[in-house]
Amino acid sequence: MSKKAETPVPAKPPRPMTGRTERTQALRSAIIDSAIKEFAAKGYAGASLRMIAGRTGIELGHLGYHFSTKMDLWQAAVAALFDAMPKAADIPLATTPAEASANVGQLIVDYASFCITHPEHIQIVFGESAAGGERLDWVARHYLDDTVAGLARHIDAAHRFGVLANVPASVFIAAMVGMSAINFALPPLRDILLGGGLDLGMMQTLLGRLLPAEPDSRE
Repeated sequence: MSKKAETPVPAKPPRPMTGRTERTQALRSAIIDSAIKEFAAKGYAGASLRMIAGRTGIELGHLGYHFSTKMDLWQAAVAALFDAMPKAADIPLATTPAEASANVGQLIVDYASFCITHPEHIQIVFGESAAGGERLDWVARHYLDDTVAGLARHIDAAHRFGVLANVPASVFIAAMVGMSAINFALPPLRDILLGGGLDLGMMQTLLGRLLPAEPDSRE
């Protein structure tokens, strides 16, 4: 007697999040948001876990349930900032001069806009850059190296199509980051150097001077 073919058992759908799971995730996000503000304002050494807990509305011991060390919380805060940053790698690499020019313009707008909405990433990274050491190395390994490589890929393409002034990618990135950081993330320095600052359109125009007005039609 032939064996009956077994009916495959359908895979179970993923279990929906319970109310408790959702509350835990929401609280974790709130802790990270509070930590971002605290680390940005006071640096790693000056940041207070007690202040972060208080800003979140929880006891200090409850914070330890979610993040066992200050370094764990700092890394989670930095990760949240960089995860929110627009990714140059998500922009398709140009195949024409016009696309190459448009991509560089998009990089400028994306990064400047991110500095407006997330100035803390500059404040934290600049603070760690002054101190140096293991935390800056961690940021570089996990985020900065890939970010710079993604930007450089589009800048090199613009060079190949002849739609960007002949400046090294590193110089263009430094100009873009420096102008965006001072103008949008470091208000006291902005007011001293720029007398009140530039809006997004003005900054895009300045950096855009490195692009020819009309990209040629070379393929």
